[in-house]
Amino acid sequence: MDYRKILVPGLAVDLVIADGDLAGQYKTHLDEVGEKILSVFAPMMQGQVVPFREGTRAKVIFWDDVAAYAIETVIIQRIAVPVPIFVLELPEDIYRVQRRNFVRVPAVYPLTFRSVDRQGLSDTKKGTMLDLSGGGMRFQTSESVELGAILLAYLDLPSGPIQTSARVCRADKIPDSKNYSISVDFYQIPERDRDRIIRSVFDLQRVMRKKGLV
Repeated sequence: MDYRKILVPGLAVDLVIADGDLAGQYKTHLDEVGEKILSVFAPMMQGQVVPFREGTRAKVIFWDDVAAYAIETVIIQRIAVPVPIFVLELPEDIYRVQRRNFVRVPAVYPLTFRSVDRQGLSDTKKGTMLDLSGGGMRFQTSESVELGAILLAYLDLPSGPIQTSARVCRADKIPDSKNYSISVDFYQIPERDRDRIIRSVFDLQRVMRKKGLV
């Protein structure tokens, strides 16, 4: 498939900056698309243009009806007038993003969940998140959970609470403990909620970098 056909002016994209104090995922739109360069409108934060520097490595993520795609690029020019934009390299390679490629980071937050079955929802159970990514999470709980079960999970993240369904892909008894380690993939999650989770992951990464942990 020629993914470049999807790249048209006005297309909504995410500009992902992995390193530095401004690391994060920013929503913006394409301005122009050329043979070897493309430009995006400068993202705003608190009413101000986010001041990325020329030479900053970046990733542009965009979507069609069935999948997400990514471009590994670099900011080569900043233009201030008449409208602030960033000019980026447009490489030959554009690749489809696999769910397993979501960055996973340690994250310890409280959560509650309910199992979904033919009878409806179970009683609310408690757990503690152990790690998090845009594609899923792992958490610890004293409750046994069946492999393949669908859960309705309530995550208490710094950006605010999120409710999402999740499918259990791994369930292990923790040795010498009464608890279980449960891994889930987010299931039918709205993209706006996934974006919030990904932003939380980037925020955690930034804190870890400042502490020298990654």
